[in-house]
Amino acid sequence: MNKLYYTPREAAAILAISDDAVLDLINRGDLPALRISPRITRIPIAAFDLWREGYRPHRRSVSIAPARRIVAVGEGEPFPQARRLVAR
Repeated sequence: MNKLYYTPREAAAILAISDDAVLDLINRGDLPALRISPRITRIPIAAFDLWREGYRPHRRSVSIAPARRIVAVGEGEPFPQARRLVAR
């Protein structure tokens, strides 16, 4: 099976820089990576190869905001009738 991801340590070895420098590139948004958990980061090999050729990803901003309108789920709908189980 082919490998799909590099660890930051593997990417640092390829680039001949420190692990911290790779993590800094990731945190600045210069190097594309996936945060699996707070302690695990993976760099897709395809994205890493593109990055080495000069492609720079566009960082998307994500914001969490309250809903713009109140959503009434089930408004005006009747409640379903309870079904009685019949013992056989």
